[in-house]
Amino acid sequence: MKNSISTDPQGLISLNLEPKSTEYRVLVNEAGQILLDPITNIPDREQWLRQNSQALASVKCGLAQAAKGEVHDLGDFSEYADLEIEEE
Repeated sequence: MKNSISTDPQGLISLNLEPKSTEYRVLVNEAGQILLDPITNIPDREQWLRQNSQALASVKCGLAQAAKGEVHDLGDFSEYADLEIEEE
């Protein structure tokens, strides 16, 4: 940890630290102290999985089964690639 750093002429600060993430939430308290909180952004189209505990558990189970080699080849489904999907 550095004791003191200064901004460059443009007002930017270089921390010269090994990054823990590519994105951070910036929190500033009343004293002006800054906390960089590493975050992972999840696209809206994928957020439903995090909000659906049953679906997330099913995906985690499937990943665990695949890691153990418990897989079954169901064949080629490419013939269905151009089918229209009905939205509910």
